[in-house]
Amino acid sequence: MDTKFCRDCGAHRPVSDFSQNKRSRDKLAFYCRAHLAERSAKSREARRVQPRQNRSAPPDLVVPEGAKWCPDCGEVKSLEQFPRTRTSRTGHATYCLPCHNARGRNSREKVGGARTYHLTRRYGLTAAEADLMLATQQGVCAICRAAPAKHVDHDHGTGAVRALLCFNCNGGLGQFRDDPWLLRMAAFYVEHHMQQQGMATLQAACAEDPDGPADVSGRR
Repeated sequence: MDTKFCRDCGAHRPVSDFSQNKRSRDKLAFYCRAHLAERSAKSREARRVQPRQNRSAPPDLVVPEGAKWCPDCGEVKSLEQFPRTRTSRTGHATYCLPCHNARGRNSREKVGGARTYHLTRRYGLTAAEADLMLATQQGVCAICRAAPAKHVDHDHGTGAVRALLCFNCNGGLGQFRDDPWLLRMAAFYVEHHMQQQGMATLQAACAEDPDGPADVSGRR
């Protein structure tokens, strides 16, 4: 891979323009160095101007047993109204369900919406990059070149994205476990039986008319 898509540039750039990022699938940052520096500067400025939210409950607040205080809405609610999590000492998330969901929506919007959020988490793609791939493929599956390409195909071993496929072609690769040998054997199997069926049809036709078809003059 010689290039990578920069979300802020909206175009592919040489991989040398990207910093290392061990958390991404390709071990490269999501943004080119110039835009990464710009985003880091904005983030530092935001932290300097906006004080960090105090997530500690007011000292005079009484929280009854089986309840919890939410820092975002400032309300005391029953534990059932907080998502469960293993990362917390109490076994429940810091924010109540409505506030937790609102934070999730905000996080997805920051990275370009729910579609980019899920594409990034699963494939390391943005919605813009997926749309560019779709346009390059003229909207159709990279294998059959007929059905709409709606699924991202990737190497299950390395995680590398390969192309966009239709439902049937993507499912077919999965059923054959991405094994080229099995796929070739399946093609040979189908061709072999098609040839046998063709020969059987020809033999049946010859048996019905052993003298063969007549020419235009009626002679055999």
